[in-house]
Amino acid sequence: MGEGQGGSSDATVKAIVEQIGRLAPDQLDQVRKAVLFGSSANLKDLDRSAFIMNRPSSPRGRREGSPKERSPCNRHRAPSPSDGYPMDDAGHGDAPSRQSSRRLKRTSSDTNHPIDALLREKGNNSERYLVVVSSLSLDWKELIKIPGVSNYELRLLWHLFFLRSRKMRVVMCTSQYIPETLIRYYLSYLPGDVSVDDARSRLTTICCNDMTAGSVTKKLLERPRALERIKSCIDQEKAAMTCFNSTDAEVELANQLGIPLFGTDTQGAFWGTKTGNRQVFRDAGVSHPDGSYKEIFTEDELAEEILALLKRCPWARKVMVKLNDSFSGEGNSVLRIDDQLADAIKESDEKALQVILEKLHNSLEYVAPGFNWARYYPQFQNLGGVCEVFIEGSAEAKTSPSCQAFISSNGDVRILATHEQMLNGQIYTGCKFPANEAYAKDLTALSQKIAEELSKRQVVGYIAVDFVSVRQEDGSYQHWAIEVNVRMGGTTLPIMTLNLLCGHGAFDPSTSQFIGTDGEPRYYIASDTLRKPSYKGLVIEDLLDIIKRYSKEIEWNKRPDAPETGAIFHLVTLLSELGKCGLMCVGRSREEAEQLFHRVQEILDQECEVTEAELSLVIEGDSSDMLS
Repeated sequence: MGEGQGGSSDATVKAIVEQIGRLAPDQLDQVRKAVLFGSSANLKDLDRSAFIMNRPSSPRGRREGSPKERSPCNRHRAPSPSDGYPMDDAGHGDAPSRQSSRRLKRTSSDTNHPIDALLREKGNNSERYLVVVSSLSLDWKELIKIPGVSNYELRLLWHLFFLRSRKMRVVMCTSQYIPETLIRYYLSYLPGDVSVDDARSRLTTICCNDMTAGSVTKKLLERPRALERIKSCIDQEKAAMTCFNSTDAEVELANQLGIPLFGTDTQGAFWGTKTGNRQVFRDAGVSHPDGSYKEIFTEDELAEEILALLKRCPWARKVMVKLNDSFSGEGNSVLRIDDQLADAIKESDEKALQVILEKLHNSLEYVAPGFNWARYYPQFQNLGGVCEVFIEGSAEAKTSPSCQAFISSNGDVRILATHEQMLNGQIYTGCKFPANEAYAKDLTALSQKIAEELSKRQVVGYIAVDFVSVRQEDGSYQHWAIEVNVRMGGTTLPIMTLNLLCGHGAFDPSTSQFIGTDGEPRYYIASDTLRKPSYKGLVIEDLLDIIKRYSKEIEWNKRPDAPETGAIFHLVTLLSELGKCGLMCVGRSREEAEQLFHRVQEILDQECEVTEAELSLVIEGDSSDMLS
């Protein structure tokens, strides 16, 4: 497209887009490159998602018109065809349906895990197979900024706990080799009379031996022999595949393996973006901050959306700006509404837009350290974003809880847990289970509605809904949904670990408690970011020696008269390189769980001769080390 085409009519633009939609993949790729890297095209009024590069972490639906074409949205406006997704007979907007990834075969398990409902066996003696692909199908340009990011694949090792069932076989696919000592550490905690050797005989590890930047899925698809080895280990009629998050690449891998996938394709993953989140909250009728519902790509569009938002909410003191596809809060930023901007809004729209643009350039406050507009804006143009009112509340009255759920292939929703999130600013650092009893039931009810709405959009697998909750003067709490992750997250590992390691324990959604085998509730505190410089250099064997020496004090299920409690480590391969690991501590009360967490730190500090200067580093809050 040349310079002279910038002023083409809407009809001409639509015709061009329709023609491009008919191109072959290789031709479409040439168009994408021309649009992305050409300097003369005027794309402001074009459907950018038709041309955007196929980044697994940036699934998007069609844009919904420029801000000038949009009137302020009612918070719970019903979807329409202009929302960018086809409507079904019931009038629901939805993403294009998947082909094979939605048709999950049924086999079975006895681990009381949500996947069990999707793995129903036909015979009592039938084995079943779970293929775990430890794939981080996110933006690797962002992921490589995280020190030791490849080690985060091993956070999915909690799937080894499925081997508690003698009918289960697990195939674990990773980029790097999993140390045998680490495998046996996990298997040593299996409940019942399952021996480590028995469980190990039912585990197959597939290593790509490739530590370059990129997802395990991509690496497996490039290795046909590795796919053949996976196929040789499973019975396709009794197998399924799971992963950290899923995109078209995971759908393709599952199709090549001939097994169903617990997850969505890239279009389904759109509902995990910030724009998709807000549309789901709106259509589910769940309270959420006022803001935009459509993808914004330019600073002019963003300024117009912020102005429209401030006109609807003149009391707002801050506006959140969010990148559409980011993690751990790193894509968030805050615009403060000062007297200059308030006066400009009263004066004229033109003056207000001028002031908003100036503040975006010079005074936007970024969650990620070291950012400025020059670094942030290119990401905004690439990923798109939203704006919304910042929910105010005093530190004593404002909390950040979350609720986890699992959506089955037939649309059934199972609530898994509620948590209080531990945050450093807006960065997730850990969690406490369960959420505050004063409102845990409210969270499960709201999350049920959100999950049902996601199910209509063909989402399958794990989700986690984040809320901001503010205590009111009468003591009640008001909740706003602010984000839903359509994937595993930082809270998935601890609740799944508890589910699988407690012999006959189960989560009770009516009370938000997890009841252990002894009929008593369990509580935990968990973090992926226990870190101090003095821990650096510890190898797995060193940590296991420490655990053994203090076993009766801290180790899972080894504490006298305290069954199904104790400490479980993860991400331990990060210790040697970064002095960092993950830790989950389970107790019979909140106080016991926290005391155990701090006791483990004391032991590590003693063993590693932590200096006085390090003692304040309880849970690492450096966002550059986070992946949640």
